[in-house]
Amino acid sequence: MPRPRLNERQLDVLRRICHGPQVTSADSDLAVTVYALRHRKLVTTTWANGRWTAAATHAGLQYLAENDTTNPRPTAPGTASPQAPDPTENDATRLITTIRQTGGTLRITDPSAAERARLRRLLHTARAEHLVPDGHHLQYTGRDKGDMIITLKPGPPPARDTPQTAPIAVPADLLTIRLHPAARDAPLPVCPNCRSRARRILHALCLAAQQQGHTASAPAPTSSASLVITAGEHAFPLSFAEGSHEVPDTEGVKYSWQRVTARTTRPSHQLQLSLEHSYAHPGRRYRWGDRQRWRLEDKLPDILREVAHRAHTEHERQLARQRAEDETRQRWLAAMEQARTDFIETHRLKALRAQVHAWQEATAIRDYCQALEDHQSGTTTPETVEQWITWARAYAESIDPLPRNPVLPPDPEVTPQDLRPYLHGWSPYEPKRR
Repeated sequence: MPRPRLNERQLDVLRRICHGPQVTSADSDLAVTVYALRHRKLVTTTWANGRWTAAATHAGLQYLAENDTTNPRPTAPGTASPQAPDPTENDATRLITTIRQTGGTLRITDPSAAERARLRRLLHTARAEHLVPDGHHLQYTGRDKGDMIITLKPGPPPARDTPQTAPIAVPADLLTIRLHPAARDAPLPVCPNCRSRARRILHALCLAAQQQGHTASAPAPTSSASLVITAGEHAFPLSFAEGSHEVPDTEGVKYSWQRVTARTTRPSHQLQLSLEHSYAHPGRRYRWGDRQRWRLEDKLPDILREVAHRAHTEHERQLARQRAEDETRQRWLAAMEQARTDFIETHRLKALRAQVHAWQEATAIRDYCQALEDHQSGTTTPETVEQWITWARAYAESIDPLPRNPVLPPDPEVTPQDLRPYLHGWSPYEPKRR
């Protein structure tokens, strides 16, 4: 099936991407056209440093070479290369040699996604095949964006153990400190004997959270939590609780011979703090408390570390959702522009076919009139026949488009419903599929 022809604007933008200045997301007036070209597989967009950059594909270069007479045919260096083969030991050895020749540091300026993947495979091959010089290790930065910097460093690779977090100091009493407001006003569902300790723990947790750039505040009146730590844009309620144990209820005994069967619950003075359980973080620890080998005070760094982890996870999910929404919107805008182009193309084809049909009919009528006159040659043509021929030729003249010098018809008014048959499942009103 032949590829649909580009309109003039799309051809101009493709020409600029191939031969002109770089087209990026800063060129907002070209964005919709770039998305339409990408929808046709004529260009690609790569993200780096928070913006996209358009680049022509092999199909785009070929289309421009075949359909644009204002630019020369692109040369081989401008064409897209096929997917790189798997790296070999020789490739990895050459990479190590290049790094050593550059003084131990190799910088690749803003490589493409395919080039980054190729370099990562080379580094993996170098490590797996023990090609790294003895007493050295490889490190690199720029896995997904920016410049990729590969360094050959002396010494063994750094250990990947979890860093030890400094303990959080909890004051010994409430007489020498001024409690944090969130700790002072926090609701504490614990026994009176444990409230002082619980407030001191919350006070230390509030100060440590603020030192790490978080905020600590009192929960909403309707919440059952004791404290809320906000990391970035995400809030994490923390709830205090106290354990309990059952003991015989001696007060229920009325007679000396009566067997004590009644039992009652007493506070165990074992405190615990818990984050709100969420299925968004499966398998993550959310409760910390007093145990035989440690106290709750020893686990405060773990609580803040879990808060930071969840905040980072939520932030990454939010970014991923935003990227997915942006990508969906870009595809929808490209589909909308392509649908508008297809609708106008259909309108023009209808006009062209109507003109061709009228011209063919007018030509056939004229031929018929001539044949009718030839048939009457040598005899007197009846007046009624002449009238019929005169009327038929006048009608042919009225429907023939050639005397009117037909031109490109004006584009029709386009409504969202007009575009629906050309959107292949997209909604004409919003970036959603049916």
